[in-house]
Amino acid sequence: MIKKWIKISILLATITSTTMGLISCGNSVTNTSGNNIESSEQAQVLNDGSKLKLAKNEDGTDTNYYYYNAYEDGFTPTRADVVIPTYYIFAGSKTQEEANKIVEELNMINNLEQWGAQVYVVNPLNEEGYGNDDKEAFIDLVGIGVKNVKVIGIDEGSTFVNNYISQSCYFVAGMMLYGGEINENLEKNDVVPAYLSNSNENVQAFYKHINEATEEENSDKYTIYRNKDNSLQAVAVSSKEEDLSEAFNNAWESIFSQNYRQHNDISEFYNLSARDVTDSYDLIEIPIFEDLDISYNQMIDESVTGMSGKYTWFEYVPNSINESENESVPLIVNLHGNQNDPRLQGDSTGWPELAAKENFIMVAPEWQDKEVNFFGCDGLGEEGVMNLIKDLKVKYPQIDPSRIYLTGLSIGGAESFLLGAKYSDVFAAVGIVSGVNVFAEEVAEISENYTGGEVPLLYICGDHDFFQMIPVDGSSQYGTQYLYGDQVWDEDENTHIFSSLQAYQKINGLEVTEMDMSKNEYYGIGLDNQQWTKLGDKDMYTGTLSNENGVVMELAAVKDLAHWNYKPEAEYIWNFFKNYERNIENGELIFK
Repeated sequence: MIKKWIKISILLATITSTTMGLISCGNSVTNTSGNNIESSEQAQVLNDGSKLKLAKNEDGTDTNYYYYNAYEDGFTPTRADVVIPTYYIFAGSKTQEEANKIVEELNMINNLEQWGAQVYVVNPLNEEGYGNDDKEAFIDLVGIGVKNVKVIGIDEGSTFVNNYISQSCYFVAGMMLYGGEINENLEKNDVVPAYLSNSNENVQAFYKHINEATEEENSDKYTIYRNKDNSLQAVAVSSKEEDLSEAFNNAWESIFSQNYRQHNDISEFYNLSARDVTDSYDLIEIPIFEDLDISYNQMIDESVTGMSGKYTWFEYVPNSINESENESVPLIVNLHGNQNDPRLQGDSTGWPELAAKENFIMVAPEWQDKEVNFFGCDGLGEEGVMNLIKDLKVKYPQIDPSRIYLTGLSIGGAESFLLGAKYSDVFAAVGIVSGVNVFAEEVAEISENYTGGEVPLLYICGDHDFFQMIPVDGSSQYGTQYLYGDQVWDEDENTHIFSSLQAYQKINGLEVTEMDMSKNEYYGIGLDNQQWTKLGDKDMYTGTLSNENGVVMELAAVKDLAHWNYKPEAEYIWNFFKNYERNIENGELIFK
């Protein structure tokens, strides 16, 4: 890899990993990450008032906010950083002792520790109280890499959130508003999920209106109003007067635990700040494994047969497989991007939700070498991934060896290009998301003398991808061209995917074509059934290639999608996978 590729890839991984670190080593963990946030012995934790400290500017001067980071305090999360909340509390002008008291009264320390989360208690900039300057300062404080911003307003802070932040809440994943008033004639442009406690009818009407939340669900603690087309656009209203602890617990249960929020349309969320992108960000559901009835098995520093190290991987196993017959359950192997947290492939892809629905197992291994992987642990590598699959078939005899599928993001897609071709007797199909072509020479070499069965390939990429894989001739005006005015495609051959598409044409017994952008503006290959369709709420241009047995390749370009996971891709890939099985006796592909 040339230096620029390495530099950009490390930037990608670093920005998406800023709140994360090493998992505690030594034992496997099963965790369902449910909604329960009850804390034990929280009060004495805060007795010395030392959790939140007054933050400093770079020049050593005081800021206007107190800050606490549970991860920096030694509490390591069990989930990927995109779903970890960062709380911003507005409650008026507070001393350090009073700021800590608010966090104590909210009874949220256990939540912070469980998630390795951060909290800010933000004072007004001016003695007169909160105003528009505070809203602008809040946007700057959130900064780059928006993921899961949660806002809590208390009394006068709630009034500030209602009147100011609600006017620029396009990036806020959820709000808890305790008391407070609201002005009339506010703009009603941005949606935001909200929990309203001790609120008046005008406040309730405003948040119901902006979310178009009309579907009503009642419980003893609160009533939830949902948008009929998007259940994450929700407003929960407390059923009785609450103290802060009750309000936070109910806000977590009904609103805060449900979603995070990102933009990945113009460019990747980790490349642009909340000021750079001001359209409404996507509300993205957080998988709650307990609700999905999935066992989330964190396999940390575990042995793998035939390997000398200690390895890490994450299993997403529907409890329904306990009722499944042996050799009846598919296995999805999901490879993460360069230096990324493997848990991102569970938390941001939609695969666990689909596993619960379709009754298959998904595994996300730490496959990269120790020197470059996220955890700094032994990396499985090619050999380890294949040996892990063998071990999983022993651990879960329900796994159907004829239905093992491979998918991956970015460099995980590059590894999928390679493993799919090299181990075609194991994998029944390959689905690649924004895959680069780091192993191009090896893939091409395998294809030259290939004698195995066909390997169906689905390749999906967004047209706003940072690394400019499509169009395949390097003509993208997005990605680095949009951000920096240059073409990473011109400088890094790892972004050139066409040779591996040709390799898979050979593997699948197809005519090997030369690039002709007049035949397909994204892939330079004339495809069958080329058409525009929908993937989630995005437009997608797709087409297929078939041999005498059926469809063996599909190439899809998604409009307004950057270099990241997009949940609707999972079901689309799964529907492709379901068409194929592998004859484990002779390696031939079975078309269903």
